[in-house]
Amino acid sequence: MIYVIEDDRGWESYYRRLLKRDDVKYFHDGVAAIAEMDGEVPDLVILDVLLTGPTGFAVLNEMRSYPELMNVPAAIVSSVSLGDNIAEKYGVVATFDKGKMQPSELLELVGRYA
Repeated sequence: MIYVIEDDRGWESYYRRLLKRDDVKYFHDGVAAIAEMDGEVPDLVILDVLLTGPTGFAVLNEMRSYPELMNVPAAIVSSVSLGDNIAEKYGVVATFDKGKMQPSELLELVGRYA
């Protein structure tokens, strides 16, 4: 199962067109996604950093606080510059710039983990 956490409807639509799969769940905020993870551990989480409510970083920190979620692969997608060490700091498998991300990069990531 892939969880996409994105509050921008345009980007959600982009992901829906790109990830034409039955095993993708979409969330508009991190609170709902974390609540869903209580009953189901995803194979991959793709999340925006600038979410309404708790940020993507807060979602990652929350995920990493639960033993069953601490090793779930996560990828950050953002429209802001994140710096070079962000992947290491938050334990993510990939970071993508929304302005430069190629569809093939995201599909490769999904193929690797889900």
